[in-house]
Amino acid sequence: MEVGVPNVPTGGSRDVRVCALGKAMQDSMRDDRVYRFDDVEVRDRPIGVRRGDRMIGVEPKAHAVLLQLLSHAGEAMERDRLLDTVWGHRHVTPSVLNRIVAQLRRALGDDASNPRYIQTLHGRGYRFMVQPERAQDGGNGHDTEASNNRPS
Repeated sequence: MEVGVPNVPTGGSRDVRVCALGKAMQDSMRDDRVYRFDDVEVRDRPIGVRRGDRMIGVEPKAHAVLLQLLSHAGEAMERDRLLDTVWGHRHVTPSVLNRIVAQLRRALGDDASNPRYIQTLHGRGYRFMVQPERAQDGGNGHDTEASNNRPS
């Protein structure tokens, strides 16, 4: 019996899916994504949210939730999916996500009762309402993938 060596299964189909997911996450993290909408710019790396001419401080988990919402703009993002994607398989309560979304709304100047950006889908999750511009060039404005239009 070896001490300190975890029993790691190999060769199963789940292992292949986990490896593929890990590779996809690593590949997506190589992108230095920049999202722009209205007067807001959100950078993947270095972590940052700029509104107008000032930087807005958000905690890393809030930034990660915002990136998920932006990368799936216009789509319903279920609460469990956001929790699993951002927090992994750690046990966190849905109230953590509520607090994070409230922080994001404050940072973006959004209002839950009359949202411009983050819509609550009661009993389901959230939806980012604006289709952001997306650049992968580190922010010089080239290689933009989408326009700054709201979905109808």
